[in-house]
Amino acid sequence: MAGMRIEDLAGKDRPAGRLVVCLGDSITEGQLSSNWVDRLQAAHAGDEVRVVNAGVSGDLTWNVLQRLDPVIAARPDVVVLLAGTNDVGFANGPNMEAMYRRRQKLPHEARPSLGWYEECLALTLDRLRAGTSARIAAIEIPINGEDLASAQNQRVRAYNAVLHRLADDRGIPVLPLYERLAALLPAGHRPPPFRPTIGLMISSALRHCVLRRSWDAVAAANGFALLIDGVHLNDRAASVVAELVGRFLAEDAAAH
Repeated sequence: MAGMRIEDLAGKDRPAGRLVVCLGDSITEGQLSSNWVDRLQAAHAGDEVRVVNAGVSGDLTWNVLQRLDPVIAARPDVVVLLAGTNDVGFANGPNMEAMYRRRQKLPHEARPSLGWYEECLALTLDRLRAGTSARIAAIEIPINGEDLASAQNQRVRAYNAVLHRLADDRGIPVLPLYERLAALLPAGHRPPPFRPTIGLMISSALRHCVLRRSWDAVAAANGFALLIDGVHLNDRAASVVAELVGRFLAEDAAAH
């Protein structure tokens, strides 16, 4: 059963049951990777839980901040935020910076820095807390590439440290996605260098959608264990996200 899109709620009565909004970028949208939001909804088939997909491909945390109005208007019971992968990508040199500026229509003052990510994330969390009565959970930025010693994953860990600090200051739990995925990498694994390209993302999606290869098979063909193209999640990794969020929902339900 596919989860609803946030657009499906515009101008309509709030759906019955517990409303869960999953907010983020392409990893949440699930068009270029295995869809963890659909997995979450399927796990709650028959329950009074409605899962809404509010992921948009390419979004930085600044973009997520700009589109909080429909999320707040939906009056969710739970909001789960998974954003930051594109913030890390924005800092990957002048070519990536130019691409993100053009495609995401970023403001002139935006700088590819940890400080700008922190500012946008703090505003996002604060607006969700002020505008809704929802229980909020944040999810760690997943691994980028599968070489944990790489400069790219050092950057991811720095961004995740900011996420933990801001969330802890606000009493918001952080779901340990980076930690869980890192632990699943096989011993002696030698992944290809981290070189995410639009071409690889599109060819991987075509192999899945046209040739009907599983996301796990596409990832393996590209030399990865958990990621399809160095960024997006295969079926095994998406199951980890759905499990983490499902556990949070169960614990939250028991507490309330």
